[in-house]
Amino acid sequence: MELTKDDIQNLISIGQTDSIDAKDLFLYFRQRDFINCLHWQSWREYSTDLNDAEIIDLFKGLVKTESDLKWIGGSVAGAIWIYRIIQERGLDSDRVIADFGFRNCDNPYIPFGSSYYGKRTSKDYFAFKEEKSKIRASKAVRYDKVLKRVEGRKLKRINAIAELRHLSNGHRRQIRSELIKSYSLATAQEKLEIIAADLKFPPEYYPPEWIDIAKEEIEKLPVELIKKLYDKLSSKTKGHWKRFAHKLEQLDDGL
Repeated sequence: MELTKDDIQNLISIGQTDSIDAKDLFLYFRQRDFINCLHWQSWREYSTDLNDAEIIDLFKGLVKTESDLKWIGGSVAGAIWIYRIIQERGLDSDRVIADFGFRNCDNPYIPFGSSYYGKRTSKDYFAFKEEKSKIRASKAVRYDKVLKRVEGRKLKRINAIAELRHLSNGHRRQIRSELIKSYSLATAQEKLEIIAADLKFPPEYYPPEWIDIAKEEIEKLPVELIKKLYDKLSSKTKGHWKRFAHKLEQLDDGL
């Protein structure tokens, strides 16, 4: 099945018509939901000969049809590709057309092609994007600082993991059992300080029970201890330890 000139014309007509008066046109598309998942090139081919007004009406028609017929389109919905053509032609500098898409369709990818679940206006969308961009930039700066801080420690971790692999599973279980018994009265912080101070073995050498700590408790730890632990777990972690490393990362100030 392919997109036809009749499809394009009917969608344009829907865009020009009040939704209540477009019932017959919606019926035409009831069995043609494949249209909303077509490749972007198909929309470009059929849009080449359309004037600016027709392109805008085509966008509105796709938005209204997807909403009325509950079409599935997601990030490849036809209205997204048509809106990109609208942007290329410079037809929506005030974002009025984009706001039409926000108001009249629940698809979180319309009109800009990236998911957004906030208030359905272009103003709120771009405010959200700007804030997200600031957060990404902040994380990138912090991560760069952490990388510089742990420079050379990647090799240390490789060596520590190698030391751990020299131990058999049975021997490791025995060691962990002895550690649990020996430090049964130690506080969570004291146990973590032992892990952080170990110059031979990686954190995985120690009982995983030692890091079964709520985030609220981790937040109370000294910042320097958090950094030392995160540095030791900053690469090639798995499972329980990876989740612990993620908690530490959120509290690492990157300094």
